[in-house]
Amino acid sequence: MPIDSGQMKEHVRLDGLLFSKDPQVLRVMSQMLDTFAIKAEVCTEIGSALEAVTHRRLDTVIVDWNTNDPTRVVRTARKSSPNSNSTVVAMVDVGAETHALLVGANFMIHKPVDLDHARRCMRAAYGTMIQQRRRAARVSVDIPVIARVSELGTLEGRISDISVGGLALQCPLEIDREVSLLFSLPGTNNVVHATGKAVNGNAAGGAGIRFSFIPEEELGLLEDWLAKELAKLESAEMPVGETRLPLGDQDPTVRGPLP
Repeated sequence: MPIDSGQMKEHVRLDGLLFSKDPQVLRVMSQMLDTFAIKAEVCTEIGSALEAVTHRRLDTVIVDWNTNDPTRVVRTARKSSPNSNSTVVAMVDVGAETHALLVGANFMIHKPVDLDHARRCMRAAYGTMIQQRRRAARVSVDIPVIARVSELGTLEGRISDISVGGLALQCPLEIDREVSLLFSLPGTNNVVHATGKAVNGNAAGGAGIRFSFIPEEELGLLEDWLAKELAKLESAEMPVGETRLPLGDQDPTVRGPLP
């Protein structure tokens, strides 16, 4: 039975992991992965699966719940920096759904695998993967920022890259430190006020900031600016014959007033 991929006319190449030994799962899911342009590493042994989820950046982790220790693979992915937000698809027998959800699965495909059911699930999972990709997409910049930090006062720094979910701040901050930020979007007169938290740091004295709140109107300005900048990059870097990732419908996850 052919798979109707008519709704998948626009796609971006995604990376994934398929952990299973079941021949039927491997056959059906290989077809699904091709349909949704997911380049997946197939692992039949837990050692190679753990290596992949620990060190590779994966858009999706697809785990057959009848393989050896599937929960370990999912939990390792969730704890790893590259894959803490990866889309996890669990392939389960009836009755195992609750366990898979508690471990960290986002979507489930029931076994034995029905082609139509698998296609519907993977279409929904694909949408989540694209949202995560867009949210993670960063634009390199070099702009000044004013940072207000409790107990430290007002600091001046620079932003080296920015996304809809956060930015790289060239200013030393302790992990978990809350910060209020004020900066202008390059090439515009638009000012953004944001609050966030330092989630990582580097030896050069920089900090990765994850946004927690941005006023709704200013978030819209940031999303629009990022969409235009990413479109410019795509136009400059897109190989001939490749399909562009649509930039609309950004993930509005940090709306709300500044405290």
